[in-house]
Amino acid sequence: MAYHGERDRLENRITGRNLQTALWSEPPSARMMPGVPRKMDHSQRQRAKRDCDEVFPGIICGSGDSVKNIGYLLDLGVTHVLNCAEQDVRIDPSKFSKSGICYKGFLCKDMPHANISQFFEECADYIERALSMSCGLVFVNCFMGYSRCSAIIAAYLMIKKRYSATGALQYMRNSREVQPNLGFLQQLATLDNQLRKDRYRVYNHIERDITYSI
Repeated sequence: MAYHGERDRLENRITGRNLQTALWSEPPSARMMPGVPRKMDHSQRQRAKRDCDEVFPGIICGSGDSVKNIGYLLDLGVTHVLNCAEQDVRIDPSKFSKSGICYKGFLCKDMPHANISQFFEECADYIERALSMSCGLVFVNCFMGYSRCSAIIAAYLMIKKRYSATGALQYMRNSREVQPNLGFLQQLATLDNQLRKDRYRVYNHIERDITYSI
């Protein structure tokens, strides 16, 4: 059996409000943006209609205006686009395919009651497949590039890279002001609790098998 400290850590449940503490840190207000050889603050990004940051190696998180600029995406070497706000960021997928960029999108409102968790697994698989390519670069967007897309990227880091929800959010906050709404944070917390429960079950099973084999 797992010792008590490990058991407490793995079974400790978190909530969306707990995850809000992971959003206290702030990235530099003026920073380099992918493909732009100078630091830009928020107002400069808005005027340029480009606002995005690489929040994890191979994953760019950004706004709808940014993802509509296919020339910019091609300059960056983007291979895959994941549009988390198809009702707000209307794009013709054929324009991406003609440029050799894979496209995936879904409908989800940036509202606390919206069920974004239904897309966690399929989007995590999509991102993982993209990054399995030697030159894979994924642009994940929503309308502003702060809430829906960051929830999806956090879920990817949790499912595929074994990050905790807190760790995933804090990692992204180093380079972008990601801020899923409270409802999305709660769904990430639920995912975190489930993943920890599943991993604890596997951990316990392996430990029991080792004990029986001695």
